Amino acid sequence: MDDIDRKILNIIQNDATISYQTIAKELDVGTSTIHYRISKLKKLGIITSVSAILDPEKVGFDATAVIGLNVEPLKMDEIAEHLSNFNEVQNVATSSGDHDLIIQLIARNGKEIWKFINANIKTIKGVDKKIHVSLLLDVYKRTPTIAL
Repeated sequence: MDDIDRKILNIIQNDATISYQTIAKELDVGTSTIHYRISKLKKLGIITSVSAILDPEKVGFDATAVIGLNVEPLKMDEIAEHLSNFNEVQNVATSSGDHDLIIQLIARNGKEIWKFINANIKTIKGVDKKIHVSLLLDVYKRTPTIAL
């Protein structure tokens, strides 16, 4: 990946609907160069998808929780993959901190978060019953972009 690839990635992270012609003009290269490089970045798995980024609150999702779980070590991958299948779950990751797994969950309200936890987390074999939940209150920054 070179400087032109990084510039392309920065541009499309901010506006995925921008035309190849506009990118080419901005970077002073040919449109075919942009097409080739974006195709290459997709094949390499650097660009995994192109999607619209929604403001959760404006579409009715007013509650976000970060949940810390401790799990049986031999069930870590199985539990993480299971939780990854729920639409409400935005992120699942192992952690080096106080918890084995960290989950970010989005819902319409706090009541839905508690329902999800009771129905879909507390019922998993291998998950410690002591679950740490932090509700996010005022979110000052939410971005999926990576500054290159």
